[in-house]
Amino acid sequence: NIYVGKVKNISHNIGGCFVEIAPDNLCYLQLDEIKENSSALFVNRPWDESIKAGDELVVQVVREAIKTKLPSVTTKISFSGKYVVLSAGQTHLGISGKIKEERKKEILSFLQDNNLVNDKKICNIDETLNVPYGFIVRTNAGSLQDNGIILNEWKALEEKWCNLISYAKTRTCYSCLYQEMPTYIKNLRDIYDANYDEIITDCEDIYYNLKQHFDENSSTEHADLRLYNDDKITLSNLYGIPSKLEMALGSRVWLKSGGYLVIESTEALTVIDVNSGKYESRKGTPDNSAYKINMEAAEEIAYQLKLRNLSGIIIVDFINMKKNDNEQLLHYLKQLCRKDSVPTDVVDITPLGLVEITRKKINKTLKEQLNL
Repeated sequence: NIYVGKVKNISHNIGGCFVEIAPDNLCYLQLDEIKENSSALFVNRPWDESIKAGDELVVQVVREAIKTKLPSVTTKISFSGKYVVLSAGQTHLGISGKIKEERKKEILSFLQDNNLVNDKKICNIDETLNVPYGFIVRTNAGSLQDNGIILNEWKALEEKWCNLISYAKTRTCYSCLYQEMPTYIKNLRDIYDANYDEIITDCEDIYYNLKQHFDENSSTEHADLRLYNDDKITLSNLYGIPSKLEMALGSRVWLKSGGYLVIESTEALTVIDVNSGKYESRKGTPDNSAYKINMEAAEEIAYQLKLRNLSGIIIVDFINMKKNDNEQLLHYLKQLCRKDSVPTDVVDITPLGLVEITRKKINKTLKEQLNL
């Protein structure tokens, strides 16, 4: 959501300030971001490159509260569509790196022909708003057959942004300027289309909310939507959701080879231990067995990070191997983690043989989402 927030106090020693978006509802905002952001919108006074307690400014919540940490807000406002993202503070065009080069050129040519960009610079920006903004073309646009859909969404986001800027300065402190759509709609919008064929729900409220959303955004493509209604078996049981959730939340994950992972999360980090378990080598040396188990474990770890939405610092204790094998394992693990839609970085392997991974914190883990 986007709010008119009030700076409650400033803490230079941690490089941040605390912004109130509602009475007694504090959020954290980095000070460096404001200094670097020429698009920061101050409501109660002109921006003079300084920030003080009592300042009222427009902020957007980018991360909800996680455990003991406050929600995080930003002054770099953005609006996301299914195919395009509008982002304040820049004036250039970005195109997803996952779109094929030939398709990138086709999209860029289309935007240039419609006078939206010129040499990747955004055209026709309303200078009276005095706030620069740019666009990013998302991965979903790569599979579109009709580029006109990109144009329609581009115009809609631009109109939404201009309206926000024009009335933000007339609103009082704590006003909610923009409310994000429900999480399940947002997640469906953000998932790459090629990853699913159909949307099925047995909840009428969700079904009609989704139907309304798709009807209102008729210019965008989406998968088929179906309301499940069968008195004999619930949708949850039909797909074995309870047992799959139990497996997804369990600390032990078995590998096909007979090895297994132990996944334990603490306040500071997540630890994953790789064990040989019931694995029996049919041929080769013990070192070769360790290599096979570790490579299989690497694939499962990359999957579990996404499934459980683990984030922050992740430490993996693989089975000990030779140095050359460790290098191959690290290379393979990095390749797997690059496919993650959430920024994930395989840092290095420590002298103790522990692999360090960091994954960006965007929202709660699966366990936290289920309030367990």
